[in-house]
Amino acid sequence: MFHRVAVALALLLAFGGRATATEVCGWLKETVKRGQFHMFELWLQADGETDFLYQITGEGVVTGSMKSHSPGSGTYVLHPRKPEKVWGFGTTLDPPGTIDIGIELHQTPADIFNDAPTPLLAQFSFRRDVPASEEHPPATLAKKQCVAMGG
Repeated sequence: MFHRVAVALALLLAFGGRATATEVCGWLKETVKRGQFHMFELWLQADGETDFLYQITGEGVVTGSMKSHSPGSGTYVLHPRKPEKVWGFGTTLDPPGTIDIGIELHQTPADIFNDAPTPLLAQFSFRRDVPASEEHPPATLAKKQCVAMGG
């Protein structure tokens, strides 16, 4: 009897479904309206259903005369293969300057009223320098970054 159980367990382990981490991709769409007004949209997409707590990080938009950012946080659910705009922000940018926007994805807290930190699952960083001569933003930040969510 023991041998049958051992063989059955070995077969389950060998042929059973292996858990794979959900891959999540992020990118930042940057557009310019009315000359110097930059709009930023943070997009995420996952290959599986996943929920998380997001936190917007980074310095934002920084020039010699100003700093502008709209950090925030919230819970979110991504559905498989469906891109979602998670966050947006707009500000005037008079070059030269730097764009530094990031997002951290954390495990959703069991209690949304508890401020205790939860494990980091993934993070993305979107950073570029804006030269004084720039007239149109390059597609640098729109390049998808993909990572397997830890957890």
